Amino acid sequence: MSAKVIWVAMVGACVGMLAVSAVVGAQTAENNVRKAVPWKQFHYTCEGGKKLSVYLRGDEAKVTYGDKTYLMKQTRSADGNRYSDGKVVWWGKGNGGFLQEDRPDGNGTMIVKNCMVAEAPVGSHEGTITGTVTYRERMALPANAVIDVQLLDESLADAPAKVIAEDKITLAERQVPVPYVLKFDARKIDARHRYAVRAKITVDGELRFTSDQVHPALTGGTSSDVNLVVKAVGK
Repeated sequence: MSAKVIWVAMVGACVGMLAVSAVVGAQTAENNVRKAVPWKQFHYTCEGGKKLSVYLRGDEAKVTYGDKTYLMKQTRSADGNRYSDGKVVWWGKGNGGFLQEDRPDGNGTMIVKNCMVAEAPVGSHEGTITGTVTYRERMALPANAVIDVQLLDESLADAPAKVIAEDKITLAERQVPVPYVLKFDARKIDARHRYAVRAKITVDGELRFTSDQVHPALTGGTSSDVNLVVKAVGK
């Protein structure tokens, strides 16, 4: 075999090895690419019917309220749901939360409060009905007053209404209107049925206010945002 033939063969082998290395390198690089982590979305209805959205990913949070968006990092707290950008803090607690100026003493000016989750994270089967409960009488209720809001299936005329979802809220330091959230399994809602939202307010088990009219919801072209006005008992 001539030297020229040997040289050509060696060049061809080297080219082949380089090609294989390039393919393997490309596959390795592709496998090492980290998939983008999606943001979890939570939408809130706050005091006065104001809307606020929170997007969470790892220890990051984006909070949108009004025409502003705050980019925040998770900070140390007892329940792990405190996020801050150094100037503004979002503090989520259970299904609620509030947006406040971030100060070392914790007494920053409240930006918006009494926020309750209005929608479940994208992709879940959880449905929600949101709104507020209020009354027209000029009076304050004690802190131990309990607001009980129910989603009812009232389709059967000869049977009691079936409770589909319920939200019980202790008034504490708040006064009406108070936001509520009713969560339910959307897969169990029958489009042929009639659903309604009712509310009552009790103090130490004594009924003080109650719904005096039907507030349809979900089916028949009705809304999932239902504001309730309850009436004082005996008036």
